[in-house]
Amino acid sequence: MTKIFMPAYWPMFNTSELRRFDYTAVDDSMPPITAVFAYDKGTDSMLYIDYDAHLNWKDTWYYRYNKGSGINEWRDDYPNNKKIVLNPPIGWGDMVRIGTEYINYPKFSFFKCWPPAKESGVQIVTFEQRISQMEVFGVYYPDVLQFSYLQSWGGKPSTGARYWMAFGVGPIATTFLTQDAKDPTVIVETPRWNAKITKVNA
Repeated sequence: MTKIFMPAYWPMFNTSELRRFDYTAVDDSMPPITAVFAYDKGTDSMLYIDYDAHLNWKDTWYYRYNKGSGINEWRDDYPNNKKIVLNPPIGWGDMVRIGTEYINYPKFSFFKCWPPAKESGVQIVTFEQRISQMEVFGVYYPDVLQFSYLQSWGGKPSTGARYWMAFGVGPIATTFLTQDAKDPTVIVETPRWNAKITKVNA
């Protein structure tokens, strides 16, 4: 089976562009959410910035591409000056095949976190299918990678998401995944959010 270059589906640029994804649930059962992708010159990283329905900031992921290990999420920022720095980072994959999994074991970097923190985790990324064309809000995307991830820290139940990422664009749709605390074989999935995309300085 043909290998797919996973990072090509993530927003990756080093310009002043701001790429905004406004998500609404397909059944209107959940409030909207917003994500903005931007390049941070100071850390030479992409930023994945999450906002709630009221555009209150929730968190920021920092990620880079490293040849061989692919997309590496190496830092997460949260309100109240909380910062998590990871070494090894959270891995998302590089050259991948549909039907395979990418398993990695991120850890907190104790003295680089604020407040200092120690934790070990596991992330499982499953590459589910490559869709030749997908329509979202009247826009047709010709190459979409569907994948999911589950992430667990300290042996606790996993949480994660399923993404539909369009080649050269990013996550045009998503759901949230939660592992049942009583029955780990059960994964609860939300309805899907679809995104309308706005680009500034593109």
